[in-house]
Amino acid sequence: GAAFSCYPVTGSFSRSAVNNQTGAVSQLSGLITSIIMLLTLLLLTPLFYYLPKFALAAIVINSVIPLVAYQEARRLFNVKKTDFLLWLTAFLGTLFLGVLLGIAIAVGLSLVIVISESVRPQIVVLWRIPGTSIYRNMKQETNGAFVPNIFIVRIGSSLYFANASFVKDTLITHVNDLKNVNPIEYVVLEMTAVVSIDSTAAHVIHDIVMEFRERGIKVAFAMVGKRVEATMDKAKLREEIGEHWFFHTVDDAVQYCVRRQHAVRQHKMEDAAHTNDMDVSNAKMPESAAVGDEFGISNDMNPSATCVFMSFRGRVPNITGNVVACFQWCGVVMLRAQVDPFGDAGSKHTYWVGNLAANKKLNEDEVETLRGKLEELMKSVTATEDQNSPPAFLPSLVSDEQRKVDTSAI
Repeated sequence: GAAFSCYPVTGSFSRSAVNNQTGAVSQLSGLITSIIMLLTLLLLTPLFYYLPKFALAAIVINSVIPLVAYQEARRLFNVKKTDFLLWLTAFLGTLFLGVLLGIAIAVGLSLVIVISESVRPQIVVLWRIPGTSIYRNMKQETNGAFVPNIFIVRIGSSLYFANASFVKDTLITHVNDLKNVNPIEYVVLEMTAVVSIDSTAAHVIHDIVMEFRERGIKVAFAMVGKRVEATMDKAKLREEIGEHWFFHTVDDAVQYCVRRQHAVRQHKMEDAAHTNDMDVSNAKMPESAAVGDEFGISNDMNPSATCVFMSFRGRVPNITGNVVACFQWCGVVMLRAQVDPFGDAGSKHTYWVGNLAANKKLNEDEVETLRGKLEELMKSVTATEDQNSPPAFLPSLVSDEQRKVDTSAI
């Protein structure tokens, strides 16, 4: 290039492979290769005159084989089949049709795959971990509970003209499927993953709300992002749907729906059952609908411990000691504990427990054993009318020795 003001537009694939295998690290190798080629053409061609062409082909093939990254193909096949399909398409396309056409076909196929995945976003059904205000994917959290008459879903991607109708059809299908199991009165849409919406999606959201309202089902929105809110404001969706149907968290939306449901059933609002924009944020939450006097066990919330969540609406003396006694009865060690106030006089308890002998989380059998004992404990708490005295446990639940457990570490 410096001598003739030019540069090579292409190079031999096999020569590049040989150059790499010999350990070349700079462009000086190209100069040395050119000198050797010049000397070979000038002085050594008589020696190669009788060399068969298949021998030269074998040399080329042997040098090119290491450049075929079949290990990467195997890894892609194990990780994701669609990525392996793209790799195979690019390989075969460039091999038989040429570099440009082969790569163009692979790029086109990748666009088809991206579009096909985006038009069918993931619709995740959420349920609540008992004793908490945490809502998780029911496929990821094995120990959860549905809120009666409330259907909570998370939309897994942004909404635009290609996937908005799919989301609408999926929601309607889920509600219809639950009609005989858990009749839906409220739908809560968790929209954390919805980064943006277009005009078509805004129109479909309006259709979803209106169609469900015709069925007597109200729709609430939780965790709506700023960009989505701005688009909804421009489309006047928030005004038509009602500002009070938008919430910062899923738990806020569920609590509002429970308040409204209770108020409607108790006839505390005039014509509330047929009013779509009635605000009941000041309605008193009934104790029967509030979180409390319940527990949940999860092996999915912490990588190294089993989490036990408990909540109590009122003051329960010595409840922590009795809970720890239950742990000891089941052969469970408590690793950590946290108690937070709940409501006017209640409390929320979180315990991280594990199997001391195995130094790991509880297995399924141990979880079921612990669940049975905690259920007896919660029944005794619920049945106790005098909240100023310790709950009366069954003799089979906590022995006299276990009642004396030291809780100073909590």
